[in-house]
Amino acid sequence: MIQKQGAQETKNRKSLRCDNIDAETGKGHFIRFDFNNIGIIDAVTYMGTEEVVLQSLVSFVGLHENYLNQLTSKYEHGIIPNVTEFLSENWAIALYHEWFGDFCIRLRDSVRAMESV
Repeated sequence: MIQKQGAQETKNRKSLRCDNIDAETGKGHFIRFDFNNIGIIDAVTYMGTEEVVLQSLVSFVGLHENYLNQLTSKYEHGIIPNVTEFLSENWAIALYHEWFGDFCIRLRDSVRAMESV
């Protein structure tokens, strides 16, 4: 759909928010993922007492939500109580690598070039 210049885009997906900051101690974290209308991560917001590597959070921007192993669905159904712990598991390590995005592009291009696929 082509929008008129200056028109506001209507969001069709809500942000994923995980807030486990303890009001008494101030410990914990708040993390939010904002998605565009096709599921690409537009922004990641983090506040908390746990130390994080900024580049790790930046690496999520531009990825499709499917790369996060159904994070949105699992969180909404209560399967994942803590988003940052989930994204610290072994399966997610590749997402943080600086060449992961380039790998995905090269893999997609290689698959498209295959005649049998």
